Amino acid sequence: MSKYEMIAEAVTKRIFREDPTLIERYGDRGRNQTFIDNMHHLDYLKTAMELNTSKIFTDYTLWLRGILIKYGMTTQTLIDNFLFLEEELKKCTMVENEISSAYIGLLREAVSILRDVQGGEAQ
Repeated sequence: MSKYEMIAEAVTKRIFREDPTLIERYGDRGRNQTFIDNMHHLDYLKTAMELNTSKIFTDYTLWLRGILIKYGMTTQTLIDNFLFLEEELKKCTMVENEISSAYIGLLREAVSILRDVQGGEAQ
């Protein structure tokens, strides 16, 4: 298992541990998709870092939010996912510090944007 697969797996486990209703609502298929989604998050983080533009990741974030909402998820679910991903990146010693720091900066920018969007959502 690669270092990024290990991070995605840890985040996936935490998401389902923090919200046990997800397994009831989406089952193993949803759990598998969450792992795949986290691998995509990491791919987009890598691309944004390599091209030195946060727009790639923030555009992806807003697009993904729209998809997840169609499947009954909330903006908070994605925010939590990104916060868990940040925590795992901080803990992981297999990811170089510069890369981890760049990813964390991108995640924080995306979370800020999601919180702004969330603030405008109907309660």
